[in-house]
Amino acid sequence: MAHHYDFQSVRNLALTLAYDGTEFSGYARQEGQRTVQGVLEEALAVLLPGSFRTAVAGRTDRGVHALCQVVSCAMELDHVVDLAKFRRSLEKLTPRSLSIIAVAPVDGEFHARYTAIWRRYRYLISTSSAEIPHIRNLSWSLGPGIDLDSFKRAAQMLLGEHDFTTFCRRDPGGASLTRRVDALAMVKVGRDLFGFEIQANAFCHQMVRSLVGFLGQVALSKRSPEDFLDAMAARNRARGQDLAPPEGLFLVGVGYREPFGALTVRHQGDYPLVWESHYSQIG
Repeated sequence: MAHHYDFQSVRNLALTLAYDGTEFSGYARQEGQRTVQGVLEEALAVLLPGSFRTAVAGRTDRGVHALCQVVSCAMELDHVVDLAKFRRSLEKLTPRSLSIIAVAPVDGEFHARYTAIWRRYRYLISTSSAEIPHIRNLSWSLGPGIDLDSFKRAAQMLLGEHDFTTFCRRDPGGASLTRRVDALAMVKVGRDLFGFEIQANAFCHQMVRSLVGFLGQVALSKRSPEDFLDAMAARNRARGQDLAPPEGLFLVGVGYREPFGALTVRHQGDYPLVWESHYSQIG
């Protein structure tokens, strides 16, 4: 098959990634640790002579996965590259646990984090009577007979703007922990597997795992929806430290403001929405 060349002069690139977080100590570079940023920047250094800096839409912790992660790569100098070949070369230089889905040229104003206007996460929960080995690193097993109606009632309280101090690690710089949750949904992934999805303008550190950890306690009838509301209102981190395991969490979408709306990415899974009459739908 003939190759169609696509040479362009670029100084800033938007990279769309997917990765299995099981093999990484999170996204951000850490000394002596294998991280997504570390292996990605090592590969970029082979292909891009000169200095560059990267930024990510949403930093993920150890064990957390991404189906639609966005990274911007701003270069000091212009580079003429064949975008299709660049993507393939970058993929070959990175491990199989990291996939380079797309590479797009963007102008210098684009920043993967600061230009983003929303992020969406999915948390997978298994209700099987026996833990399924092949999804052990991809979900949290709560077992059968959980109270999904109470889970749903508590989760609905998240819609809107709230101070999430109870469910976030405090920012070292003292930044606000107020976030706006725009949409929620439940997706049925299999007979005994469902995903809880949450979309917000931004998320603070450990927010989704803290929320799902408490909601899991509600589903197990160890806490009530009213307890969840009280905990959120308390703005006390000690009330929300039951973290759900990292392996069930996936970054599944990032939205961008214009003129970068075309870079918005969503994981298009063929999963039917359930309980949609009770939840804001994600467009």
